[in-house]
Amino acid sequence: MSIRILFVDDEPRVLEGLQRSLRALRKEWSMAFATGGEAALEVLSREPFDVIVTDMRMPGMDGAALLEEVTARYPDTLRIVLSGQSDLESVLKSAGVTHQYLSKPCSADLLKDAVSRAVALRELLADSTLKQLVSRMGSIPSVPPLYVELMTCLKSQETTIERVSSIIQKDMGMTAKVLQLVNSSFFGATGRISSAADAVTYLGLETIRALLLTLHAFSEFKPGGAPSFSMQDLWRHSLATGALAERILQTMPSNGKVELDQMRLVGLLHDVGRLVLAANLPGKYEQAHALAQERRLPRWESERQVFGTTHAEVGAYLLGLWGLPEAMVEVVAYHHAPRSSPHADSAMLIALHVADALDNCGDVRETENPGPDLRYLGTLGLASRLPDWRELYRETAEEQLVNG
Repeated sequence: MSIRILFVDDEPRVLEGLQRSLRALRKEWSMAFATGGEAALEVLSREPFDVIVTDMRMPGMDGAALLEEVTARYPDTLRIVLSGQSDLESVLKSAGVTHQYLSKPCSADLLKDAVSRAVALRELLADSTLKQLVSRMGSIPSVPPLYVELMTCLKSQETTIERVSSIIQKDMGMTAKVLQLVNSSFFGATGRISSAADAVTYLGLETIRALLLTLHAFSEFKPGGAPSFSMQDLWRHSLATGALAERILQTMPSNGKVELDQMRLVGLLHDVGRLVLAANLPGKYEQAHALAQERRLPRWESERQVFGTTHAEVGAYLLGLWGLPEAMVEVVAYHHAPRSSPHADSAMLIALHVADALDNCGDVRETENPGPDLRYLGTLGLASRLPDWRELYRETAEEQLVNG
């Protein structure tokens, strides 16, 4: 089945150029073209589309206003900006309703890769309600104390990039939004930037300040109705998992510098799907929690029964839509079911799976948190390494207690 894509631009010549350059993809894509935002909404009212690709600066209804309407009316439609717009304010205006940014001129290969990857990510989610839910989200709520700390830091005359990045690295919401923006082609990064420190250095303090003040991305998180969910517990677990996973990865011969740089970040983001579910579907979140306790199931298995998917897949879908590196998205998606991964021998996946499981259950193996998958580790010839990794867990946990 072909992917249905709607291209929007106020310049007919631009649309004609797109038609010519994308002619070779006609067997894979079913394409329509609309001159302006109002015309695009008229087309969308008649037939559904998987993806909308729009210019930013258009008379009447601009790209940001169009995507806001698409978000409200057709939340399952993936939203991509393809623009030559160089005005930071305009780009930030659309950040909350845009999944990915591409800059003009854009090759057919680059556009095909971005669209195909975004569409493929939707297969991670079987439930259409959850697809719509994640598509609506322009940001991940952050831990309120960190938001206050960051804004205070930004207002200080003595603010440094080091201080700002050290705060951002503590929080999954801030980290994800900053990485989404810096990895957009608007900022012209030559390669994937996967650490908060590098992102802040690249963007600069003024851009970070503009991002935080323009978007309501980091408002106080209020799950409301999900008493079993604790943002502080999630924060602690995410930080601990990232630190332990990084140490485990360092003990493996197959790791590289890129993986080491990304590992702590992956740990920070790996359970972001739990936040999405608790904040947006608290009733079902509590139902999954009760089911896990009643039947002594791992949480992700009870989520599968209640939601039709798991927090791991929801989180991976969101991060993938935002254009984070594929390796990171895949590791997040399969950290509870590593044997199902197409790259089950990934060193990052092994490290995250073990670190997450050890921090969830500690030194005690329980049904709800059954610990690392021994069959998985045995297949890879790594079962004998588990005692050493448990010792790393104990050392990391003790350091956290000392450091508060």
